[in-house]
Amino acid sequence: MRREAIVLLLGLLWTLDVGAQSPTASNQAPPDNEIPAGASIYAKPRPPVRLETREGRLVRPGEQVDANDALEEILDEFAADLARLGANRVAPILLERVRVSENMNPEFATNLEARLVAAIHRAANMSVVRCYECYATHAEVEDGVWVVRRGISRREDLQKLAKKYNAQVVLNVSLTLHTAPNSLAFDVEMVRAMDSTIVFAEGYRVHPHTALLYRSADKVQSREVRLKDLEDRINERPRFHHALHFGAIMIPTSGHPDGPIWGAYTAYRLSEAFGEERDWRAGVTLAGILNPARMAGGLASATLIRRLNKENVYSINCFAGGSAGFLITGAVGNAPMFNAQMECVLAHRITLQASLGVLVPFKSSAESTYTVGGLSPQAGMGFTW
Repeated sequence: MRREAIVLLLGLLWTLDVGAQSPTASNQAPPDNEIPAGASIYAKPRPPVRLETREGRLVRPGEQVDANDALEEILDEFAADLARLGANRVAPILLERVRVSENMNPEFATNLEARLVAAIHRAANMSVVRCYECYATHAEVEDGVWVVRRGISRREDLQKLAKKYNAQVVLNVSLTLHTAPNSLAFDVEMVRAMDSTIVFAEGYRVHPHTALLYRSADKVQSREVRLKDLEDRINERPRFHHALHFGAIMIPTSGHPDGPIWGAYTAYRLSEAFGEERDWRAGVTLAGILNPARMAGGLASATLIRRLNKENVYSINCFAGGSAGFLITGAVGNAPMFNAQMECVLAHRITLQASLGVLVPFKSSAESTYTVGGLSPQAGMGFTW
């Protein structure tokens, strides 16, 4: 009897303990903003940043560019070139010497070396070996003569060092800071240790005005372009430019109850580029003006414009100039017209243009009660090729 009472008491206590816990609460999942006890969080590592290997990279458009940004672009471009060469051809790389120009702090060479190796690891994942003997001074007696050498002075020494470090190529780096105007020049040379053949050599430059990163080989291409331009001049081969404009024009009137004449404006211009930098353009413009109710006419004029800014494929190119011509309207009348105009090529083809003309006033042929002429603004857009 006593044993049954104990069992009954234990069962009652167990029932009370279970009832104290809410069955619905025990089956519910913890809130989203809470983590169950004993849980662990594992963060997936981010994938490494893959560099884009583009030929010629713009650091930043504008009048100024940070030297650190320019240097980072140069190092990334060089690392991308190493990735194109492939690790089988150049790795491991023996870093012989990193030099900076005299107008820079010599201690910056250590910083440049670290940034260079980091860029190579990110882009090409190649091993770079430091050459300690390349900076050391060696002294020995040869044929009774005390000889002092610094660095690698003989081909045999280069081969021994390459074999010792298990390296294929030797890398030399030079960074030069130019002033007036400010620009950076980064020159590299990679020599194969076994036969002293130059595997890769390149120069990277930052343009002082456009902040454009280009290679030394680009200079050869620009010279080739200038040579072709010179041949075209000698052979009398012109360079024509075409432009087609659409817009609206306002021709003032005096004494007419309807006020000024508003009309649609369409113009085609054929011009030839000339000048030392081909920044001048001279040509002929044929335009049409149409207002179905009041005027329909044509304008023929000679045009001369000039590029305002330095030619730059990364920015807007603007031109300004003027034209002189004659407006023929038939029934309304005819008169000379002079224009001051400006246009900007946004990228390559689309153009925004505007002009302010002076139409010599004349009496209307149809109705002699009002005068046509005065300041005549015009604006619109167009296409150039």
